[in-house]
Amino acid sequence: MHPPALLVMTKPALPGRVKTRLAATLGPGAAARLHAAFFDDLVERLSSGPWELRTYWALEPGEALPARGFRQRGADLGARLFHAFSEQAGRPFAAAIGSDHPELDGGTVRAAFAALEAGADVALGPARDGGYYLVALRPDEVRRELFEGIDWSTDRVFAQTLANCARLGLAVARLEVGEDVDTPADLERLAARLAARPGSCRRTEELLAELGFLRRPEVACAS
Repeated sequence: MHPPALLVMTKPALPGRVKTRLAATLGPGAAARLHAAFFDDLVERLSSGPWELRTYWALEPGEALPARGFRQRGADLGARLFHAFSEQAGRPFAAAIGSDHPELDGGTVRAAFAALEAGADVALGPARDGGYYLVALRPDEVRRELFEGIDWSTDRVFAQTLANCARLGLAVARLEVGEDVDTPADLERLAARLAARPGSCRRTEELLAELGFLRRPEVACAS
């Protein structure tokens, strides 16, 4: 049997295409560099777990697929999540995360898979902004309806997803609350947390120090 799959849903780090709310303050170039740092630190930390990490890229029509990864398919995030999960046949579980949660660690992913193994149909990691940073599913519960009727990128995503689960009769396990990094206020809080835990994300910490958000000596990343 194949190992569980950990799907990273992301975009190429191109100015104007990523971190648009941060770009309004930092500029599109710096925002794109942050997106790349978040992604690289996240992948480095999670690539050694007991799962297969697979990157799914949101690309423009005709845009080349990066050397390693898969193309997202679908008109909105819900359709793209459904198609990505549908491609994990033969695996005991699969989980999808975004690249906007750079502090996500392997323990959280393990907790999601452990919840499914214990009997939950769905594991959700709620985000403070009303969305979620992780969704994990049993392979027989990959249903299109789970991802439909969701107002993506709003504070209603988590509640609407729970409502879909209830309608479908799915047992949900909730993980610890986390925080995506989408706004300048989010970035300030991230910098404060990283200052209290130096060494957790080398690329992100170095860039935050360069941008003036993190004022302390540079340190090596703890994998």
